[in-house]
Amino acid sequence: MQGRPPRGWNAAERRLWRAFREGQELDLRIGVPAQDDPATGPAWPRERQIRSEVIAALLLDGPAAATGRVRSLRLAGARVTGPLTLRGAVIDCGLDLIGCSFEGDLDLTLASVESVLLNGCRLPGLSAEVLRARTFQMRDTRVAGNVWLQGSRVELDVDLDRTCVGGLLNANLVIVGGDFNGRNWHRHAERPGPGLVVGGSLNFAGAQVNEIDLFAARIGDGIWLQRATVGHVCAASCTVTGPIGLRGSVITGELDLAGTVVQAAEPGEMMIDLTDAQVGQVVLTPAASSVGTVSLRNARIGTLRDLSEAGPRTELDGAVYERLRPLPPHSARQRLAWLRRGCDVYTPHPYEQLASAYRASGLDREAGQVQREKLRQAAAGRGLAQRWWGRVQDLVLGYGYQPWRAAIGVAVLLTLGTLYFSTLRCRGSAGACPVKPDEHPAWDPFLYALDLLVPLVSLGHDTAWDPAGAAKAVALGLTVAGWVLATTIATAVARTLNRP
Repeated sequence: MQGRPPRGWNAAERRLWRAFREGQELDLRIGVPAQDDPATGPAWPRERQIRSEVIAALLLDGPAAATGRVRSLRLAGARVTGPLTLRGAVIDCGLDLIGCSFEGDLDLTLASVESVLLNGCRLPGLSAEVLRARTFQMRDTRVAGNVWLQGSRVELDVDLDRTCVGGLLNANLVIVGGDFNGRNWHRHAERPGPGLVVGGSLNFAGAQVNEIDLFAARIGDGIWLQRATVGHVCAASCTVTGPIGLRGSVITGELDLAGTVVQAAEPGEMMIDLTDAQVGQVVLTPAASSVGTVSLRNARIGTLRDLSEAGPRTELDGAVYERLRPLPPHSARQRLAWLRRGCDVYTPHPYEQLASAYRASGLDREAGQVQREKLRQAAAGRGLAQRWWGRVQDLVLGYGYQPWRAAIGVAVLLTLGTLYFSTLRCRGSAGACPVKPDEHPAWDPFLYALDLLVPLVSLGHDTAWDPAGAAKAVALGLTVAGWVLATTIATAVARTLNRP
């Protein structure tokens, strides 16, 4: 096929032969949008029809380029009859099909091609497993069945903006040197509409991509990025009927889920799974109509931005985040409710992580509130004696995070003891009866109450007097209260010394 097109080729196919040698586009469109729509392709006349074997013959055994030209297959507005099978082909030029209607599937499995452009086309299905190409572009295209891209390697970008796939889109283990785009380019109200539309699932398990942009996409059965390595993922304003699975993925930049509608089958089922994932920044602010649970179990996150108590139930056991936003002052109560909502069983790590985030923001008071709640929850799961001892520590000192409570307790007990002991009389004299009538200090109800209340230091008053009746019970009560205070303070000090 060197000097002239083969016999038996129709007029459109002979024109394509000449355009291929010249590296020019053959445009068979008539300029009427309604009649150039690929959906009407089955009704296009013979002069707009190109057999698939003609395209294959040009790509695999086509004529040499004209002098001073670079050959290329560039075709617009054609009806491609029959399945176009290029499995395992090595193609040294670009495949550029614009606004074409395919009668059968396009098979590029194991093929190597300079570039693939399928913008505005309509296909029954596309197989491009283990494809090698510099770029892959399929904007505004309609694929009735499935799109298979797994294991492919594209040096630059994969562009599927506003494409609609009736079945699933499988991009497992794909390697893309640039970006994978499936967005609605126009992010403003004057051009509403979806980006990539997939009736089934969108799979990127094990993929390596610089960026995945799915702004305003609509995905039928979930998005799967398990163990993928991606620079950035934008799924803002997406609508996903099914989960977003990112288990074990590595996202070095940002994962943007702002305004995303994710609907699991049941409220308790997983809608966003970031278990064991590593992410630089997560914008976890799905739409209010989302249904399901979020898992951050064992995830490692640089900055986590969420909806706090207004967001979905979030499982946080083992999650590590360096910064949490929003985290304003006086927000500990809301954040604690956020923790409790995501923890079926108490574990200390989520509380320690939240306290660490507060300390990193300079909010030590809120960090103390979180640590106090952690100790409350820990005590609540223990035996009866430990639960009561925990309540005492909480009441007296707030587990060491509210030491002013002990000072107030001491002042109250000392005041009450002083007032009570000031009413005592012994043989007509003020005060309690002395143990040794000839050896005792002057009666001082304040010092006597203080000596009883401070168990480790003796001022000589507690052993000099012998209270009787109700006074003995009050003295014993102050002594017990003093020991409880001392033990509680010692426990709090030990906990403070071990505090991070």
